[in-house]
Amino acid sequence: MPARVIALRPRPRRVPTRPSPSPSPSSVVPGLDERVSVEWDEARELYVVACRRCTETVLSNRLEEGEELAEAHRCDPELAALLADITGEAA
Repeated sequence: MPARVIALRPRPRRVPTRPSPSPSPSSVVPGLDERVSVEWDEARELYVVACRRCTETVLSNRLEEGEELAEAHRCDPELAALLADITGEAA
């Protein structure tokens, strides 16, 4: 039995909704020690909240939620110490 081929039309690309004005590609939440950043990921169309100390990463579709997560973040001290020992950085 021959394979049946169905031609599909390409989906229109969704335009990400961002708060106005457009956020900077990378921003550090004020009041923190600059280890937690909130960045817009164009490919995923999401904000990425990432801690440079313990590598915890959270995705959010709203900038405000990402900033709240960054402000509330607390590193796991044992994990941060282990990662610092492996990478040779201060915990």
